Amino acid sequence: MNCTRKLLVCTVLLAMAATGASTVAAQVTIHRDPWGVPHIIADTEEPAFYGLGYAQAEDQLEFILSMFLAGRGELAAAFGDGTTSGFGGPPTANAVATDIQSRMWRHVEEAQAGFERLGPQLQQNYTHYVAGMEAWMAEHPDDTPDWAPDLEPWDPVVLSRFVLWPGYQAGQGLQDCARGGVQLAAIDRDGLARADQHASNEWILAPWRTRANAMIVLSDPHGGIDGAFTYESRMHAGDLHAAAYSLGPMLILTHTRHVAWGMTTGAPDVADCYEVEVDPADSLRYRYDGEWHRMETHDVTIEVRGGDPVTRTFAYTRHNNILSPVVARQDGKAYAVSTSYMHTAGDFDQEVYEINHATSIAEVKQAMRRLGMFPQNLMFGDRHGDSWYVRAGRTPMRPEGYNWNGPVPGNTSATAWLGIHPLEDLVQLATPAAGYMQNNNIAPDVMLEDSPLTADRYPPYIYNDTPGRRNSRSVRAVDVLSGAWDFTFDDAVELSLDEMWVGTPAWQDALRQALNADLDRLQAAVPQVRTLASRILGFDGHARQESRAAHAYLVWREQIFALPDLDDAARAALTDPLWEKGGVPAEHLPRLLDALDATAAFMLDTYGSIDRTLGDVFRIGRGGRTWPLGGLSIMPPGTAGVGCALELTCIFTLRAMSTFSPPDSLGLRHAEIGSRLLRLVQFTDPIRSYTLHNFGQSENPDSPHYVDQAQLTSERRLKPTYFDTAELMNHVVSTKVLDVIVP
Repeated sequence: MNCTRKLLVCTVLLAMAATGASTVAAQVTIHRDPWGVPHIIADTEEPAFYGLGYAQAEDQLEFILSMFLAGRGELAAAFGDGTTSGFGGPPTANAVATDIQSRMWRHVEEAQAGFERLGPQLQQNYTHYVAGMEAWMAEHPDDTPDWAPDLEPWDPVVLSRFVLWPGYQAGQGLQDCARGGVQLAAIDRDGLARADQHASNEWILAPWRTRANAMIVLSDPHGGIDGAFTYESRMHAGDLHAAAYSLGPMLILTHTRHVAWGMTTGAPDVADCYEVEVDPADSLRYRYDGEWHRMETHDVTIEVRGGDPVTRTFAYTRHNNILSPVVARQDGKAYAVSTSYMHTAGDFDQEVYEINHATSIAEVKQAMRRLGMFPQNLMFGDRHGDSWYVRAGRTPMRPEGYNWNGPVPGNTSATAWLGIHPLEDLVQLATPAAGYMQNNNIAPDVMLEDSPLTADRYPPYIYNDTPGRRNSRSVRAVDVLSGAWDFTFDDAVELSLDEMWVGTPAWQDALRQALNADLDRLQAAVPQVRTLASRILGFDGHARQESRAAHAYLVWREQIFALPDLDDAARAALTDPLWEKGGVPAEHLPRLLDALDATAAFMLDTYGSIDRTLGDVFRIGRGGRTWPLGGLSIMPPGTAGVGCALELTCIFTLRAMSTFSPPDSLGLRHAEIGSRLLRLVQFTDPIRSYTLHNFGQSENPDSPHYVDQAQLTSERRLKPTYFDTAELMNHVVSTKVLDVIVP
C-alpha cells in the first residue's frame, strides 16, 4: 500500500493491519444503475457522504483533485506553468495566473474560517466525504496521480467558492471596473467573457395545469458541454433523500421527495468597483475621508513545478469593512473590488444543505434568509403545489446618487454600503396565479404574461436588468407554458428537449415574397437553388439532427449575415426579431435571393451536395465517438460569447447548442457549449424524475460511461433517475458495500 501522502484512511488501515483490530462505525451501500450513476444508501448522513466521496473518486478523481488545487492556488505546483484547460479556469489562462487569482481572493483562508462556521452535521459530512475519497485512493494507489494533494475537510468549501467566484460573487465588481475602461488582468477578462456565453433554462408548471395534477419543475443549466464540473448521484441517508448534481459534496442542483429547483444566470448586484486616489509617493497609501490610510498587503509565493517560484504582493483596501483587493492600477488610480461574499465562505454550503432538508417552499425561504446563495435566478416547486422564484444574492444597500454600474469614488464614506438587504427585499414571486413561470436568463417582468415583477418596484441594483429583455428561449417557453391546460409528462419531456427556432415563419414569408417578386431569376437559377427554396419553405421550424431542411435553413440564415455591402439599415432589416418588424422591406427582398444562391454555392463547395443534414455536420461526443446533434443556434458572426444567448438578435433553441469547434479534417464540428445538466421532475407518487448529463458519469476514457449519455443527447432522450429504491432494485448493475472506518 502506497501511503506516501497523509491519508487518513490509509493510516487507519495500516494501524488495523498492525493490530488486527478495526472500528467499523457504519456501512454504506453504493448501487450503480445502467448509466453508472451511484445510488448511495446509508442509515445516516456521515457514511452516505463517505460513499459519495468514494464514488466520485472512482469516476472523476483527477478532475476533482485538480479543482481542489485550483481553488487552493496550487495548480502550478502540480502541473507547471501550463494552461488550466480542464481545471476550472478559463482555457486561455495558465496555471500561475489561476493560482494568482485564487490567492488574491484568499479562498483557502476564507474557506478554513468558513468550515468552522458550518453546522456540526455538515462539518461531519464534509469530513467523511474527504475520507471516502482518501479510502478510494488508498485502495487504488496506481490510479492516484503523484500530484494528488493531502486532502482537508475544508477543501469542499474552497471548491464551491472557487468554481463560481469570478463569474458571480466577484464578477459584477470586475464588470463595473471594465465598464469604466479599466484594463483588467487577462484571466479576469476571460472569466467575464465566459460568463456571457452561458444560457440556462428553468420553469415550473402548477398542478392544475397538468394531467397528473402534480407540480413539474425543469432545471437545465447550460455551459461547457461536458458538464464535468458537477457530479450526479442519488442519496438516501436518514431523512435526506436527494437526486443531485453536486459540486464535490455540495448537493447544489437537486430534487428531494419534497422540493425541486433550478438555477439560471441573472441576479442583483452584489459587488462594486471603487476608484481610489493613491499617494503619488507611496502607492500603498490611499485617501479616505480626507485622511491617508495604508493598504493591507499579503505576500504569497507560488511554487511552479519545473520552474522558478513566483512571488506576488497583493494589496487590499477596507472598503465597506471588507478586505477588497486591488485588481488594477491605471492613470495613478487603484481599483478595488468589494464583494459582499468576501468573508461569508461556508454560508453557501450551509444554505444549500438546509434547502436539501426543506419539506416545503416555506422552509426553503427560511434557509435562504442566510443569504449565502451565490447570485442567481432560483425557481422552486414543491410537492404541495407551491412555487417560488427569487432573484437571489447577498445584496448591499447602496446610497443614492451614484452610478453603481461603473467605478464609484473610493475616497469617501459617502459611497459606503449601508447594510445588506434582507431576503424580503429581493425580486421574488410566490405561486403565481398564472400557474407557470420561467426564467431563461430574462428580465423578471417577462417571466410570464402580465408579470407583476416590474422594475419600478425595486432599486435598480436589486432589479439589475433591462425591463422587457427577452430571448428566443423565453419566447418559446412562455408560448408553450401559457397554453398548457392538460400538460402530460411526455409534453414536459418534449419541451425540455425543444429544438424550435422561433420566428421561422416570418423568414419563410419573406423568402416567399422574394421568390414571387422575381420569378425570372428563379427560372434561371440552378436546380439546387429551387430545391433549397422548397426545403426552406416547407421547413417545420424544428432544428432536428436528421433534418436536411433545418440544415438548409441554417446555412441560408448564415449566408444572409455574410452578405457583402450591407449598410446599417439593411443589416438591421435582416436581423431578428423579424416577426416583430413586420417582415423584410421590399427593397431588401433581393438580398434573400442572393443568400439563397450563396447557400447552394457554399453547400456544393463545402460538402459536394445540398443534402447534408444538421447531424451530418454538427456532432456531440468525445474520445473518437460522436453522434449527430440538433438544437443549434442561429447567431450573427462574432456574437457568440457576447451575450448573444440573452437577446432576440440571436435565435437559440431551448437546448441552446450554441458553440462548436471549427471543422475537423472530416468537416465535422463538435459541440462545446449547450445543454448539459438537465433534470425534469414531476411530484406524483411515486416521483417521476429524469436527467441528462453530458457526456457521461465517468471521466475515465476506458469506462463504458465516459460518453454514453452523448448518444441520449443526440436522440433527444432522457434517462430515469430510479429515485425510489424499490424501482432502482430492478435496474442495479453493480453493488459495493463499504465499511466506514474511523480512528
